[in-house]
Amino acid sequence: MPQSNQTLLQRADLAIADLNANGGLLDAEQANQFIDMVLEQPTILRQSRVVRMSAPRRKINRIGFASRILRAARTSGSANDDGSNDRYVLKADRAAPTTSQIEMSTEEVIAEIRLPYEIFEDNIEGQSLESHIMRLIAERAAIDLEELALAADSASGDAYLALHDGWLKRMTANVVNNASAGITPTLFKNGMLAMPQKYLRNLAQMRHVVSVANTIKYRDVVAQRATGYGDSMLTSQQPINAYGVPVDAAPMLAAVGSGNQGFFTFMQNLIFGIQRDIRVETDRDIRSREFIIVLTARVALQVEDPNAAVKYLNI
Repeated sequence: MPQSNQTLLQRADLAIADLNANGGLLDAEQANQFIDMVLEQPTILRQSRVVRMSAPRRKINRIGFASRILRAARTSGSANDDGSNDRYVLKADRAAPTTSQIEMSTEEVIAEIRLPYEIFEDNIEGQSLESHIMRLIAERAAIDLEELALAADSASGDAYLALHDGWLKRMTANVVNNASAGITPTLFKNGMLAMPQKYLRNLAQMRHVVSVANTIKYRDVVAQRATGYGDSMLTSQQPINAYGVPVDAAPMLAAVGSGNQGFFTFMQNLIFGIQRDIRVETDRDIRSREFIIVLTARVALQVEDPNAAVKYLNI
């Protein structure tokens, strides 16, 4: 039996109220579910290193060895009366790790969503309203967060993008200026040669990342080859590779300048921090006949090792 609009709106009120449980603050499980929904989306975020933060600031320890630690073992001699031992590794030859810290600091982002009564009147039946709305919010939030991660610049005139310095802004150690020569194998070759050699030993974990438009252009370049692989670039969604390294697309790279930038790095080198205290608060505006949902979260960005990244300019 059809339900009245009043009944549907009452059900909508109840469903919206579910979003506002616990005083508007999602509990740890709900927050993690929302974060998971964001990371499910086809953005570069799901390949990055995600740090779920429980406080506005977090320090991440780095430890590693910058040079050779193995030495030729001393096989002759023994303990001496002075307490030394001829078989010990000399003090000058002992290896010590290099340690450092990087700090992540979150900034708050906010979204306000207004939903007219008509949406609920027309679509409430047969839907899990809470999960449906949260998934839609997560889908759009993922796109916006990818834009922030890639394009953020504290000197930007855009208040949202000025919240942080994003991944591209932080990649200054190794830069390849392609001088608008177009996306060709030469670009990727130059990027790999610009990477310090010590990082190339883990080539299988690295990725070239460019805009969607540039992946299409590169497919066209490869398709000119009279080979089966060239044909596959036109006829299938076969993954793209350049010198054995995957070429991935980041849709929101189109928002950085004119979309002519990219990078080459380990994806786990890119850190995205999100604080678990995600707040969803709701209200109802009876004059405009709208439900209001306000989402707030705190996010942070870092590049763990800027030396292990190459930035492409003027593709």
